Amino acid sequence: MIRNYWLSMLLAASVLVSLPVRAQDADTIADVRCVAVGLRDAELPNSTQKSTGTLLVLYYVGRLDGRNPTLDLEKLLADQIAKMTDADYASESRRCGQGLSAKGAQITLLGEDLRSHFK
Repeated sequence: MIRNYWLSMLLAASVLVSLPVRAQDADTIADVRCVAVGLRDAELPNSTQKSTGTLLVLYYVGRLDGRNPTLDLEKLLADQIAKMTDADYASESRRCGQGLSAKGAQITLLGEDLRSHFK
């Protein structure tokens, strides 16, 4: 009876501990895919797409580095790029662009708030 209790507790603890890891892995993969989109866009001849691609790379590499500075980004990028189709790039481009735009809007508001403090 006691053994079953401890086994149940151990199992419950292992499930709870693994949940954040899975979520972080999903977030990490999502951000790696944004880096892949940014790298692809940064190679395009259109200057707007090139600039946006560069910003995507910088922003999402920063997120990844902040989350895990020892991450093997090159390996993860190679894995994701090998899996991504043109449809993946299109959908990820929209998602990643929305994330970057939201952060840009947040930074703009921060700048406006700071400007009012220094008038």
